Amino acid sequence: MVLKLAFCLPFLAFFLGCTDPERNNPTDPGSNNYISESSSSHTQSSSSDADKPEPSSSSEMPFSSSEAGLPLSSSSSSSYIEQSSGSATTVTPVRTEEGTVLRGGNLATKLGWLERNTESHNTYILEMSANDNSSSRTLQYSGAIGVVIILKGDGGNRTIRFSSNGTMFTVKPNVTFILDNNITLQGHSQNTGVLVNVDGGIFIMNTGATITGNTNAASYNAYGGGVYVGNGTFEMNGGTISGNNAESGSGVYVSSGTTLKMNGGTISDNNGRGVNVNSGTFDMSGGTISGNRGGGVLIRNGTFTMTDGVISGNNANSGGGVYLDGYSGTFTMRGGAITGNTASEYGGGVYRNNGTFAKTGGIITGYNSDPTNGNVVKDGTGPMVRRGHAVYINAATRKETTAESVDNLSANGSTITGGWDE
Repeated sequence: MVLKLAFCLPFLAFFLGCTDPERNNPTDPGSNNYISESSSSHTQSSSSDADKPEPSSSSEMPFSSSEAGLPLSSSSSSSYIEQSSGSATTVTPVRTEEGTVLRGGNLATKLGWLERNTESHNTYILEMSANDNSSSRTLQYSGAIGVVIILKGDGGNRTIRFSSNGTMFTVKPNVTFILDNNITLQGHSQNTGVLVNVDGGIFIMNTGATITGNTNAASYNAYGGGVYVGNGTFEMNGGTISGNNAESGSGVYVSSGTTLKMNGGTISDNNGRGVNVNSGTFDMSGGTISGNRGGGVLIRNGTFTMTDGVISGNNANSGGGVYLDGYSGTFTMRGGAITGNTASEYGGGVYRNNGTFAKTGGIITGYNSDPTNGNVVKDGTGPMVRRGHAVYINAATRKETTAESVDNLSANGSTITGGWDE
């Protein structure tokens, strides 16, 4: 009997241990089933039907783990889980004809997914279904080229608020960053940087995108309130850049070796120049630059070519519409309209201090021909004389009346041609 009892005791102890509820408690570090918080920071989700994406059309196909660049797992799901603010948020990549749509999760989680999984020559669409905040982010993916990132609102306009100081998005080489429909980047009045810094990449704004409410209060080189193009290309097809503030180029600042292409959209109501072309290239073929407190466009040693679009309702000390300053600066006007701008000293429409001005098309209105909509130079008592309501080169070379599309005007150093007013 004693031998039988001794033989059975180990089996009895094992049985009791297996049924001990504390040893199976996943919240107890001593449990057999304990799961640490760190182990859930980067895992594959389950393959249940509730976790699988529901394609919006037959063209949408969820990625497998290998196709999406995700860590290989025995799970068939392609979801990506990342710890965020104490709770797991899930990003599910779904392949469509337009690109890879990242669904679920907040902006930080989507950008985290991109940092781990971006592949060359792919387009990634970040759909935002709610307002969100963002810290400074650099869009750069080592070893990957031809990467396109599209940020857009889903189901209505979504606002991304900048939650720190500096630059919200820096666009590096081999990356094209597109602000698409229903998305707003919101800065703040205590910021010390520009919202979007194009540093070697391509930045595109489309209809429905907005950059607003940012002050670049940097103590040194406060270049650009909305967008700074330091190296690369900014193409504005639509959207709005408004309500920004900076010492130089409150809306957009264009630096050397860079290009701003304005095909549409609006740069308006910024507290300073709408566009500052320091030494790059600005091609305006559409859109509107209006209502900026500090003037429409400033050209130092860069090149501004206007073939269409409107520059109107801006205010400055000189050059309400356009101020041409640097010796190597060039303003060529072939189309479009400069109208309804105001200066308090010289050049309601255009003021040339230095550089080359050539008008072969387009219209520059002048108060003497159009007191209602003409560009004007005026002080507190009213319009002033001999200050160049339309264009001011110097005291002897002015245009007070409207320069129509057939009127050719040019000024290059001391060489002056065209039908200037007496």
